Amino acid sequence: MLEDFRDVMIIISAFLVIASALLFSVLTIVIFRKVYPTVDAARGFFSDLRTVSSFVSGKAVKPLTTGAIFTAGIRKAIVTLSKRSHGWQRKIAARASSPAYCWAPL
Repeated sequence: MLEDFRDVMIIISAFLVIASALLFSVLTIVIFRKVYPTVDAARGFFSDLRTVSSFVSGKAVKPLTTGAIFTAGIRKAIVTLSKRSHGWQRKIAARASSPAYCWAPL
C-alpha cells in the first residue's frame, strides 16, 4: 500500500517538474519577445553614444590633450634652463651669505 502511494507521488512530482519547466520556458519566451524591442533600442542608443563620444574624443579632447602636454613640456624646459643659467649666481649668493665667508679676521 505504501509502495503504491510512493510510486504515485513520484509520478505526480515528475509531471509537476516537467510542467513547471515548460511553463518557465514559455514565460521566458513571452517576456523576451516583449522586452526585446526595448533592449534593442537601448543597444542602438549606446552604440550611437559610443560613436559620438569617440568622435568628440578624437576631434576635441585629443588635440587639447596634445596641446596641454606640449605646453607642459615647454614650461618644464624653460624652468630647467632657467635653473641652470642662474645656478652659478645662486652659488655665489649662497657663499656670500654664509658665516664662514662673511667672517674675516681683523
